[in-house]
Amino acid sequence: MLCVLSGLLIACGSGENKGKEVSMVDSYLTVKDALVSTDAEKARKAAQAFLDMNTNTALTPALEAIVATTDVAVQRRAFESLSMNMYNLVKTDGADIALYKQYCPMAFNNKGAYWLAAEKEVNNPYFGNLMLHCGSVQEVLD
Repeated sequence: MLCVLSGLLIACGSGENKGKEVSMVDSYLTVKDALVSTDAEKARKAAQAFLDMNTNTALTPALEAIVATTDVAVQRRAFESLSMNMYNLVKTDGADIALYKQYCPMAFNNKGAYWLAAEKEVNNPYFGNLMLHCGSVQEVLD
């Protein structure tokens, strides 16, 4: 009886932890969504959570830059670098969901910038509610 009870506790516990696992793509999308809503504190917290579970050193400098400030303009600059590195990572390793590489030609004084999204609808992290739907889908990553 004790063995059965122990087995049930272990099985329930491992299922609980499995549900809490968050992928790097999910973490990236949480940062993106915070910037879409122009919420610097939420972006900072999301970047810290991402940094805590990050296993790719190419992502670290951008995440650290987002964590280090509550200036959304600075966070958005760092997010551009994070997005380019995430794109390269997803192109190499794949993702567990379809992603859309989206582009805003007006970002950063018309220099333009890319980001990844889980939805086809453009929700711009570089302008937030000022120009929420500015941009287009450039590539679908399956």
